[in-house]
Amino acid sequence: MNTKDEIKNFFREDGLLSSHFENYELRNGQIEMSLKIFETLKSQKHIFIEAPTGIGKSFAYLIPAIYYAKENNKKAIISTHTINLQEQLIEKDIPLLKKILPIEFKASLLKGRSNYVCPMRLAKAMTNSYSLFDDEERSILDKIYQWSLKTPDGTLSDIHFKIPPAVWANVCSEMGICTHKTCGGENTKCFYHRAKKELADSDVIIVNHHLFFTLYDGIGEGQEDVEGYLYHNDFIIFDEAHTVEQVAAEHIAPHVTREMIRFHLMRLYNPNKKTGVLTSLPAMHIFPTVTNLLDLNNHFFHRIRLKLTEHQRDYQKLTYRIYEKHLEENIMEDELENLVKNLRMLVPMCKDENQANEILEFINKFNAFKNTINEFLEQRSNTKGKGYVYWVEFANKRPDSNITLSSSSIDLSEYFRKNIFRENNTTVFTSATLTINNNFTYFKKRLGAESVDELKLDSPFDYARQVRIFIPKKLESAGNKITPEYENNLKDWIEHFIDMTNGKALVLFTNFSLLKKTSESMKFPLAEKNINLFMQGDGTPRTKLLQQFKKDTHSVLFGLDSFWMGVDVPGESLSNLIITKLPFQVPDHPVVEARMEFIESRGGNSFMEYSLPEAILKFRQGFGRLIRNKNDEGIVAILDSRIINKPYGKYFLNSIEQCEINIV
Repeated sequence: MNTKDEIKNFFREDGLLSSHFENYELRNGQIEMSLKIFETLKSQKHIFIEAPTGIGKSFAYLIPAIYYAKENNKKAIISTHTINLQEQLIEKDIPLLKKILPIEFKASLLKGRSNYVCPMRLAKAMTNSYSLFDDEERSILDKIYQWSLKTPDGTLSDIHFKIPPAVWANVCSEMGICTHKTCGGENTKCFYHRAKKELADSDVIIVNHHLFFTLYDGIGEGQEDVEGYLYHNDFIIFDEAHTVEQVAAEHIAPHVTREMIRFHLMRLYNPNKKTGVLTSLPAMHIFPTVTNLLDLNNHFFHRIRLKLTEHQRDYQKLTYRIYEKHLEENIMEDELENLVKNLRMLVPMCKDENQANEILEFINKFNAFKNTINEFLEQRSNTKGKGYVYWVEFANKRPDSNITLSSSSIDLSEYFRKNIFRENNTTVFTSATLTINNNFTYFKKRLGAESVDELKLDSPFDYARQVRIFIPKKLESAGNKITPEYENNLKDWIEHFIDMTNGKALVLFTNFSLLKKTSESMKFPLAEKNINLFMQGDGTPRTKLLQQFKKDTHSVLFGLDSFWMGVDVPGESLSNLIITKLPFQVPDHPVVEARMEFIESRGGNSFMEYSLPEAILKFRQGFGRLIRNKNDEGIVAILDSRIINKPYGKYFLNSIEQCEINIV
């Protein structure tokens, strides 16, 4: 029997998968997807696959990936966006496949190296604890040491007490310090290098998008001849692929923050506590330089804040696009160079190689800070026709809030064309939402993948039976202007639809201020009906909010951006989805604004070519939260009459499955 037949038989009604699931149903879309991926892998091509909820896409790509990886001595890199999906793969799907597949395979979860404690650095920190930490920090350090003696994998996820970042930064694995030479070897006790060895022996490696692009951009750790993506001989499957462009954009261009620079300066030397790495070295002459840089760092970012806000009437604004070069003089440059020069002179005086590597890493960091600041101020990337956007972002409205200097490429198509969609490599992009008006044109164009193969699968659900849509005919906010009248009308409609299902509602917002106001006005009226209201942004972690919502089957959850996707609540806890507003991006965010300008400069229509498609994709993601299996039923309330009153509204409705629509 050939591999193709084995894959087909795996999904049959009397196949291996059916024997482990009660009431197993054959899904033709799942088989089609699996076989198509196997063909794509064999031909070393690339493909986009839209696989609606219910197809069973995890098994659909895992089966061909495992078979192909084992037969061809390759590694399957599976990249996801959410932790939920990672956990599903590593804790549920892959253990099941290990039990039932006729072939043996190894799978591992790849974490960033800073997630691992380094025993060598921990021992060194314990030895130098009085020079590095204050009393409270030393107490935490001791707890880390006791934990390190018992932990199976040495990662942060295994720690159940709070660790100050300054303490963890001195004990975690770090490139250039925790090297194969210092921590590796056959019988290493180093958690990171043990994990790395396990990865080398694995056939399937689970990673998230952020880590993938971090590692991809940083390839070179002994892998100068890399032909694959992360390993010499691998292929990549991006699940939740609709988020890949956004994540890549965050990693391609560097950014720097005031707190980032301060944090590493304080690691070197804390003038208040008289602690830091330099206190265990003959480095007293460097203390004034560090102290001066701490002041210059504050002064530099303070000047930027003043320059951007002194004439601003809108104090709500947190993001400022920078159009011109030389926003501010880099007053830190000379002192950063001085610091680096002095640190280099320290290297020969270090007690051992580990200490020398520590100082060399600081040199790399401060050189990077200096170069990133100069890159930002001089806008060096805006050369040779390459369009970049630069902006300053304040963490909040407080005068002492963190400040970030950011930049991003406006168009990533060339980056993906050159780096991801290479010849003789294979990439699979899959998600429930990759098409607009039933075609992949928008997504493929944005990623420079116009000639890449595609497959669109039909939903296995009967939306006409399972879903009813309700749309108020007169509920429309005036753009981003939120009036008291609109707030009251919105509240009344939300309450109306919550009453229809006695709770069990996920309410999706696009604006935190509106979410908060609506929550405050509805909490007590809902409580009187014995309906609990959970709200994103009240300090409760997202995963805990979801757990509470699932457990309380008559509750209501108000959510923002992250709740539009990656939320899986099958069953009775969710039978009502309320979309408060069509999810158009705020047009004044620098990246959005720059991309729209870029389209217009080429004679295009930025609304039709960017704003509308992006909103539709997000709308489809939100809509997909309601129906998670064939037994789910419920209502969707779209509280934005633009969907029926504006010409573009039809594109939203045409993008989802046909359902009963009620105009109220």
